[in-house]
Amino acid sequence: MKKSLLYIASAMLGAAALTACGDDFVRPPMVFPTATIEANTSILDLKTDYWATDRNYVKTIGLTKAGEHTIIKGRVVSSDATGNIYKSVIIYDGSAALNLAINAYDLYQTYQFGQEVVIDVTDLKIGGYNGLMQLGGEGTYNNAPSMTFIDSDLFAEHAQVNGLANPQLVDTIPADIPEVLAAKNSTEGLILWQSRLVRFDNVRWDAPGQPYCEGTSSTNRYIIDQTGSQLLVRNSSYASFKNELLPAGYGSVTGILSYYGTDWQLMLIDSEGCQGFEDSSDPDQPGQPDTPGEEGDGTEQSPLSVSQVIALNPSSTTAAVASEVWVKGYIVGSMPTGGASTTLSGTTFGTDDAATTNMVIAAAPDVTDASQCIGIQLPASMRDALSLANQPGNLGKEVMLKGDVMKYCGGPGLKNLTDYRLDGKGFDKPDTSDAIFSETFAASSLGGFTIDNIELPAGFEAVWKGSANYGAVATAYDSGSKTDYAADSRLVSPLIDLGTAASPALSFEHALNFFADIATARQQATVEVRVEGGEWTTLEGVTYPTEMGWSFVPSGSISLADFAGKKIQIAFHYTSTAAKAGTWEVKNVIIK
Repeated sequence: MKKSLLYIASAMLGAAALTACGDDFVRPPMVFPTATIEANTSILDLKTDYWATDRNYVKTIGLTKAGEHTIIKGRVVSSDATGNIYKSVIIYDGSAALNLAINAYDLYQTYQFGQEVVIDVTDLKIGGYNGLMQLGGEGTYNNAPSMTFIDSDLFAEHAQVNGLANPQLVDTIPADIPEVLAAKNSTEGLILWQSRLVRFDNVRWDAPGQPYCEGTSSTNRYIIDQTGSQLLVRNSSYASFKNELLPAGYGSVTGILSYYGTDWQLMLIDSEGCQGFEDSSDPDQPGQPDTPGEEGDGTEQSPLSVSQVIALNPSSTTAAVASEVWVKGYIVGSMPTGGASTTLSGTTFGTDDAATTNMVIAAAPDVTDASQCIGIQLPASMRDALSLANQPGNLGKEVMLKGDVMKYCGGPGLKNLTDYRLDGKGFDKPDTSDAIFSETFAASSLGGFTIDNIELPAGFEAVWKGSANYGAVATAYDSGSKTDYAADSRLVSPLIDLGTAASPALSFEHALNFFADIATARQQATVEVRVEGGEWTTLEGVTYPTEMGWSFVPSGSISLADFAGKKIQIAFHYTSTAAKAGTWEVKNVIIK
């Protein structure tokens, strides 16, 4: 009989509650482990601070900026009970997950699935093992410094379990294959997704009816979604379920999203991670996917409900517990922005004193209890269409929004919106049908743009990089060493022939953050133009954000009429100083 993680955890807890027939049997007291140290650093911050682009590297974790020991905590989301996960414990704290490589077997008995672990990571090693970031010991890979397993006794000196195992508190992140595949193209994506416990819905196996693993070596299998996108699933020859057969039809697959080399590897905890599959007499004709229920998985076809977002209980205003997910609800009000502090508990239901920068949604249009609502941060590009201040007629309407689940204004919320659906309409994407030139930077590349480094900090490969989620990104801040550097770099377009256009104009979207202030950002993030072989000239009339943040703002229409009929290049010119290096994100560049 297959034993699920819930069975294992329940059995382990039950072992402390054995009974006897004799009345004189004395029960031993239940021991509730309690950690004596408290976390002061999120896993996301730790990974960001010590991340490096090298596949193999080792760093020693130091003190915090405040001079304190660096302490993290997380709930165990893995188990090596079936043998498919090897000498590892994975923890997740709501911001990110981290692989703990420990030189011991049967770790599930000490660090139980659903149990919280607090770790003083000061002086321990963190780094990469062929692309996977992990906490562990120092070793080598291909004769280069690399991570390996930490001695179990040494780890135990730094780690404390806190409370009993509670599998019901384990967060399983719904994901889709294209989203995960795109995430590996950016540092942000790798940091957020590596080692998470994830669930892929409406997928099928590439080899139904075949065993999970064949022979004496690990076997690669694949799950495939309805669009044909596929993800590698790595099954060990030591797994207790290796000889079980892969199910047919469509269903859900849950596992740890590990990484090796340059690609993801989904690691099943046990075969119970496969749910909802139906047998099919013809493996080549798999069954249809399950019809989504009331609760969604975060896709556009099956958005999260307001209650699901509330249940995620986000505790950070900067680290998302779910990224780029769709959420559905009804617009019921907004949070006042004048005078008193803006909070979800202070929501005004209706349109009185409606805010421009936010709105509040609930599961039904008549909800007036703020505890049943979530706050929505509205980017400047969507305020005209969505805010009750500009569109009071939106009150009571159903809306779907795509963004990041975070804490917002004192409660659960959605930030960093990238799309919406209201009255059958969505976010107005740039119209490039009659464009002379366009570049979205959506393919995690810089397209036809090239980089002209005038001043490049030592150790930097480039200041500019491409990101599928954030466009072309420029920064001279090193998150690993937490150091700002002076830099001067242009992102230069290919040669653009303006042809016969009488009044050509440039437009784009951009976001600015971590500059000294907005006035400085306007000086250090400029847009330039030159005729073929000429000198650069700064363009006037660019609309900049009014405040620092990650919300993209349209640049407005910037006239290029002085260059009509000529061949030109445009450049996004980024500069910084050793005192402060901001971040500039640019996307959807269009010349018409």
